[in-house]
Amino acid sequence: MSSCSVPIRRKNTVVEKVLMCNYDLSDNYDVIIRFHSAKILSRNVLGGHPDPYFIANIDHVISFKSIALSKTLEPSWYDAEWIVRNISRHAELIVTLYDKYDRKLSDDFIGQFIIRDLINYIPSTKGHDIINASNQYNGCFHLSIQSMKSSEETKQLPRYTLDSSCRYFCHNSMTMGRLTKINIDHTYPTWKIQMRRISFFFLPNQRQYWNKQYKSARAIFGNYPFSSTSRKSIKLAHKALYEKTSRYNENGSLNSSDDLWKFVFTNRITKIIKPCIYTYVIDNYSWKFSETGIGLFTDFVSKHALLANCSEYVCYAGEFHPRPKYGWDKWDDEWELVFDNNSRTYAPDANLLINLKQLLVFNFPGLNIVTYDCEDPKLQDSKEALTLAAQKYQNSLVTSQ
Repeated sequence: MSSCSVPIRRKNTVVEKVLMCNYDLSDNYDVIIRFHSAKILSRNVLGGHPDPYFIANIDHVISFKSIALSKTLEPSWYDAEWIVRNISRHAELIVTLYDKYDRKLSDDFIGQFIIRDLINYIPSTKGHDIINASNQYNGCFHLSIQSMKSSEETKQLPRYTLDSSCRYFCHNSMTMGRLTKINIDHTYPTWKIQMRRISFFFLPNQRQYWNKQYKSARAIFGNYPFSSTSRKSIKLAHKALYEKTSRYNENGSLNSSDDLWKFVFTNRITKIIKPCIYTYVIDNYSWKFSETGIGLFTDFVSKHALLANCSEYVCYAGEFHPRPKYGWDKWDDEWELVFDNNSRTYAPDANLLINLKQLLVFNFPGLNIVTYDCEDPKLQDSKEALTLAAQKYQNSLVTSQ
């Protein structure tokens, strides 16, 4: 079985069945939820101010995770907007606050509140009471909710479809930057881009599960004595590299394909697009990726299992690289992104590359996308040309220093 063959699919989970069932679409709603701020009473276990963030979920089907703000009892999430399509008129919202702790897999619980009737929400001027684990008042949370009947267009989407605007989050790791040595500023960036309507382009029954034919995947996801320890280590590494924090992150809106090239792929120092290969996964809500390479640490932090936080399935996975559309001697002309399905961990179906292209073009109209099966000789030709361009890029950096 090749590294790109299709693994055996598993049965749908309960959530998948919820999403795939035939519901009465005449009584569906769309909601826009804006999370504003909170006031927290308790300090953390060491007596200092917490690093608060929240996770909101609707009916335990779809969730939203905020940025963790540094050392504050009065966090404000001014740009946290969540748009979800096709929810039930009986939907409820659960918001849980945590204190982020980098060195543990689980963070400390601050409190929670529930809005039982999301569609007929009545705002509270005093905010919503945050109730802690001892069932005591621990502060208040402010948000606003706008609901409307689903339009004929949004009724065609799967239930609980994320439709918020695209945003990018970049975590710059100084530790990994020093180990990988891939950038002149000694940082290793990991990227997460929230994208719209992934569940429309990749239906639940098209999920790509881990590849049982791949030995390294079996070591992670199997039932071996060391598998649990391996998963915990990978999840801890994922938390360090991808958690949304205000201290090591940059983030912003992506309103066009030009924004994608400018804010994500153009190097902040050199002001040009770096020729390199990225490892990526598409999960339920986002596109995660980081630069890959032959170095030990670079290879580890860009592994698909790490990008996916040890999830047993992804919507899609592989590698991609940027290149000038008309050749490497035309750096100042149009660029394109070349995607493949080269992931031995998940072995994605090559037939779904068209879904991937449609998803990316929908979110970034005008973006030039080329897709190749990982066994296509044209892909190897493109990577070889990229390698030569990368060498010239590195030589130019050495010369300029």
